Amino acid sequence: MKSSLARSEWPVAVTTARACDGCGLVQRCFLARPLPDDNGECRDIVRRRYPIARGERLYRRNTPFTSLFQVCNGSLKTQRETPEGDLVVTGFFLPGDVVGIDALADRQYQSDAYANIDTEVCQLDFERLLSHCTRKPGLNAWIISIIGSYVRRKDCDLSWSCSLQTHQRVLRFFLDLHDRLTQSSQAPSSRLALPMKKQDIASYLHMTPETLSRNLAQLRRQGLLQLHENRFTLPDTTRARAITGL
Repeated sequence: MKSSLARSEWPVAVTTARACDGCGLVQRCFLARPLPDDNGECRDIVRRRYPIARGERLYRRNTPFTSLFQVCNGSLKTQRETPEGDLVVTGFFLPGDVVGIDALADRQYQSDAYANIDTEVCQLDFERLLSHCTRKPGLNAWIISIIGSYVRRKDCDLSWSCSLQTHQRVLRFFLDLHDRLTQSSQAPSSRLALPMKKQDIASYLHMTPETLSRNLAQLRRQGLLQLHENRFTLPDTTRARAITGL
């Protein structure tokens, strides 16, 4: 598996306006806009829209942290081994999500990151960014806001994973996935493609694939979820929100 390019392998000109043309995230992407306090010195910080093939590794656990990544399209997962040697999925990242924030503390990537499907990412060279921060206060505030959003989401995920019953957790996952996919899509569809494997969903929700299958069947019988050939629909999102508290 290939890992992400090292900084020394980057092309000289890594930031171009044309790379953002046609991107569905351009209106709300923090990398598509000029960086705070930027007077042109930050133009070499971002490498835009390079592809990660399905199953390819973006970065490896315990390797030195060099970059943050934003998903442009597609889907990534992070996973790592438990002390018992089992693999557990720790997160799913969809268009607009920033990957690698948990590496900031120890300056090492905490998980392996793989593409669930063919994916494009933008790469933010963090060391180059930090070199500008001391004289650009807006950059500091911007980085803090990114970290704060990540922490808030993780705290929310921990709360519902501990407090909800199994069928509620599965429904909560699909409702959250529905909201994130429709937010990132320029033309939201009632039938959404499932951008990850079911066994990875089970791992992320800390249940066996058999338990996930039983709960999916229960949600279908209750009219809360339709799932066919890796496309899903939530027939009644109002009722789903009431059940899950989302």
